[in-house]
Parts: sequence; C-alpha cells; structure tokens
Amino acid sequence: MDDQTPSLAISLYSEFRGQGLGNQLMRAILSELRSRGYRQVSLALQKANYAVKLYRSLGFETVSENTEEFIMIKKLTEDI
Repeated sequence: MDDQTPSLAISLYSEFRGQGLGNQLMRAILSELRSRGYRQVSLALQKANYAVKLYRSLGFETVSENTEEFIMIKKLTEDI
C-alpha cells in the first residue's frame, strides 16, 4: 500500500485451524497496531484461501483484486 500501512501475512498449521486461534491472533495484532498509532493495515490473499471469511468478519474490505487474489484493508479507527 504505502509506507504507513503495514502488511500482514500469517498462517496456521492445518491442525490448529477451526479453533478460533486465527481470530484471536488477528484481534491481538490489530489491537497492537492500533495502540502503536497505525491507521490501517493491509493483506493479500488467494481468493481460495479459507480465511477470507475471517478477514471480512474482522472488517477487512477488498480494495483491489485480480484473477487469483484479493488485496484487503482494515481501517484501525474502526472497532473489531
């Protein structure tokens, strides 16, 4: 995005998926970034990624896409 917008890339081993750990991890990361004064955060992920629903539920919005991936942004001024 730009120099003021950190970009995330996280992954969980498959045996840890579906237990709410990704949600907890993302909420902690977003809270930490907000406390450090960041206004937004971005991520890129494959459209087939199982976590698309999670990111949308946390308030990430698609700002760009191509045939394979979404570029998403979450405004950190909003609640999660």
